[in-house]
Parts: sequence; structure tokens; C-alpha cells
Amino acid sequence: MLMLGLMYGSGQVAYAFRTDFSPSWLGATVLAACAVALGFLAGSRLSPLASLVTGLGFTGMGTVLLIPMLYPSGLADLLPAPLRWGFDMLGPTGVLFIAGILLLTASAFPSRWRAARPAPPASSYGPPQPQQQQQYPPAFDPFQPASFPPAGPGEDDRTRPMPR
Repeated sequence: MLMLGLMYGSGQVAYAFRTDFSPSWLGATVLAACAVALGFLAGSRLSPLASLVTGLGFTGMGTVLLIPMLYPSGLADLLPAPLRWGFDMLGPTGVLFIAGILLLTASAFPSRWRAARPAPPASSYGPPQPQQQQQYPPAFDPFQPASFPPAGPGEDDRTRPMPR
């Protein structure tokens, strides 16, 4: 579905610019929706199997379209015109191949294949006890005597303004 959306969206945008030099809002919307879907597939919260399977499809189709001897010329004739325009534009440029490699790279990290760690078992000895937090002494205690003597008369008091 994503590959068809990319082909349709890019074909519509290219056709609109070629014919009357105006944007195709439908094609741009389809391209934006496909970009969001590719972002979700590459994200770390989704199963790595989703990005692996999709990446294999994109990479396979992109490889077939990049190698000129294997270019399926009869396949493009089976597609309707808006899809054929996108197919002819995306295939030789390598966009499908790049999207496939991106998705395969996203699923290649071993941390995505590890299972989530189970929660520690709850204790069976009664209700959970609140954890004691360490109390730090306050920075200023008004009831504690000052550690330095107050300044007496005649001593240099640096808090008063200078005489003029």
C-alpha cells in the first residue's frame, strides 16, 4: 500500500507540475501520509518485523527497478496512468530502494528484537511499604546560632553604601 501511495502521490505531483505548473494537493497529501506511515514503521515502538517485511518489499522492488536488464517494462503497462507516472519516476531514481534500506536498517538493531523486561514480582508479606526517602538538612536553620560573630562598631562593614 505504501509503495502504491508513493507511486500515486509522486505521479500526481509530477504530472500537475508538468502540465500546468500547479501543485497537486491530493498527491502531496498522499505523499505526506506515506511519509508518516514510513516514520511509524521505522519507529522503535512498533514491532521490528513490520519494518523488516516492508523493507524487504521496498528493497526488492527498488533493486529490480535499478538494474536496467531486469526492468519490468511490461509491468508498467498494467498500471493505471497515475500509478504508471509515479512508477516510471520512482523506479530509476532509487527512491524505493532507499526507503527499503532505511526500513531494513531500522529493524537491524538487536535492541528492537529483545523482549520487554518483566516487572519484579510483588512481595507476598502484606501491603507494600512506602520507601523511605533520605532527608537532607535545610540550608538555613533560623534556630541555630550563627557561626560568625556580628560586626561591631568600628569594624569595616562592607554592606553599607560608601560615603560621598
